[in-house]
Amino acid sequence: MLRIDDGDATRKRKEYVEDIFYVLDWLGLDWDIGPSGPGDFEANWSQLKRTDLYKDILDELVKKNCVFACTCSRNQACQCAEKKANLHQTNTAWKMKVIENSSIHFRDKILGDTAIDILPFVIKRKDGFASYQVCSLADDRHFGITHICRGNDLKESTAMQLYIDQQTALPSFYQCQFWHHLLIPGTNGIKLSKSAGVSAESIIKTYSKADIFSSFASWMGWQHASGITLQEMMQAPVFNLGK
Repeated sequence: MLRIDDGDATRKRKEYVEDIFYVLDWLGLDWDIGPSGPGDFEANWSQLKRTDLYKDILDELVKKNCVFACTCSRNQACQCAEKKANLHQTNTAWKMKVIENSSIHFRDKILGDTAIDILPFVIKRKDGFASYQVCSLADDRHFGITHICRGNDLKESTAMQLYIDQQTALPSFYQCQFWHHLLIPGTNGIKLSKSAGVSAESIIKTYSKADIFSSFASWMGWQHASGITLQEMMQAPVFNLGK
């Protein structure tokens, strides 16, 4: 399945969406479910088409008194949980109540047994849209996702999603298997990312497909990674990934 997260309108760019299809086509990867191109994505597969799913989670959390209103900026020390402000006032985010000294434990195929401390976190932004953690969790449940491979910088988001999962009676997120891989740095030591100005075009100009597939295989601990083809990678059983 091809799924593109576009719930954060402040970070969404047309060229980013186009890049995804461009790279997948260049690599020779296809998919069984999802948009056929940028136009089909906007018309039928954008997260804006699934807001009812996200609202269901938010409503469930409000019903169970797991939410408080927050009017702070990111740089302020938040004490809003004590103020008990109205959730529906303007310019207000919703945050998840978290029991003091809470931590989430899960098994990661790369990191092993993992424990992450949890603090109150945003589940609905001030613009009224559900947070990444809520949207991604709802989509994973809706589409029946079973294997989640993410960058190591998102393991805290995984913990937040698992915490939300514990508070709701909806289908469980704990059924998923997790891989949190190391990030790929550029020559300056900073992770390769769109925010750092790294485009699909720049990657394609720098590396060959053989380089990329060999790197994937090496990261996953496969022997004889050099020169591996896409077809050989696709035939490998998924349970051999990671440790």
